[in-house]
Amino acid sequence: MTNQPNEVYNPLAKRNLGSNVVEALLGRQIVALPPEPFVGAGVYALYYTGCFEPYHQIAQANRDGRHAMPVYIGKAVPPGARKGGFGLDANPGNALFKGLNDHATSIKKADNLDLGDFWCRYLVVDDI
Repeated sequence: MTNQPNEVYNPLAKRNLGSNVVEALLGRQIVALPPEPFVGAGVYALYYTGCFEPYHQIAQANRDGRHAMPVYIGKAVPPGARKGGFGLDANPGNALFKGLNDHATSIKKADNLDLGDFWCRYLVVDDI
């Protein structure tokens, strides 16, 4: 969008849809990783607040409840969705929870990271 005075705004343009999803995601509550189990597919952001030196600047931006700089942003879709096998009104299962839980499992395996330093926000998104 060029932001010209007479430019027509299309709310369904991909750029505008994407902006709406980002705004909705950033408005979600921060919770510990992994969250309690839930159903749905969608998008998520992971935040780090610990003392691991390579993540120092990121952690600083996320401390004191700010959570201003995700260390990772991702999406989780149901099995078959990437191949076009996920149809309208199909059950998304727990794809988003599973993705977040998989991140938590990987972090637990690291010797130099503490899962208690990771937080997330997530947004269950309707199948569009």
